[in-house]
Amino acid sequence: MLCYLVIAAGPQGVQAQEAVVSTQGVTAPRIDPRFKPRLGTYYYKFDFNNVSIGFASISIEKDGDLYKVKVLAQTNSTIDRIYKIRYRGESVLDTVPVVSPVVTLSSQQVKSTEKDMTIRFDKPGEIKAVEKKSENGATVDYEVRKLQTDRFTVDPFAATYLVRGLDWKVGHEEVFDVFGGKSRYELRLKCTEVQDVDVEGAKRRAFVIVPRVDKLDKDGKVVPPKKKPAETKIFLSADEFKDVLKIEASHTMGFFRATMNRFVPLVPQVREHDPAVQAPKEAP
Repeated sequence: MLCYLVIAAGPQGVQAQEAVVSTQGVTAPRIDPRFKPRLGTYYYKFDFNNVSIGFASISIEKDGDLYKVKVLAQTNSTIDRIYKIRYRGESVLDTVPVVSPVVTLSSQQVKSTEKDMTIRFDKPGEIKAVEKKSENGATVDYEVRKLQTDRFTVDPFAATYLVRGLDWKVGHEEVFDVFGGKSRYELRLKCTEVQDVDVEGAKRRAFVIVPRVDKLDKDGKVVPPKKKPAETKIFLSADEFKDVLKIEASHTMGFFRATMNRFVPLVPQVREHDPAVQAPKEAP
């Protein structure tokens, strides 16, 4: 709510525009009850046509039934010279009884243009997004969008949790909607095979998940794509961790790849009243 108030009172007196869309269908997929994501930070590197272009980190913490996810991503110094990108995102997810996002905050910079987004999932089927756009530090536009839907819909952070948490088998397929704050998409995921993947010098067995993403209009109907979509594969570890090991995408411009290169576990904070913590002995 604080972010919304800041945007609404932004400089230059920009008026918010409001768009409302509605659709029906698609129920929540069932999560594997055994799945518990490892708490800590996952590090990834990006390359395009085998040239390093950037890196990212994804941190996961837990507070009761809520998961807190933080993402940082950026292009490297070489790419910054021609196309600088910075991204920061934070999301709070509830996982009981089903996966459901609570609030998502994101901020991205592409060259001199910055966009801040707040998405709130206040009630079942009611979603509100507020987007602020700035150029060279001055606000040029902001928009409020509302989504009223009977379809199971999540943000991109919760979608990633779902990809990891589903009980995959070869041939298994799942469908749900994803709303990133501006447009809504139908995400169809299918497990096509199991294969070995090299990660950090070791081989790990992985499910190969092929996603299909279709943009939806305000009535929930698929919008025909204007160009051929990228051929994408998600490699998900076939063990209890369900780590996203690698993502590959091929399209007309070339080959993109994101690869996990390390994981750093979360170190629990020791509280002062913890009985396991002993007070230091006095010096003689």
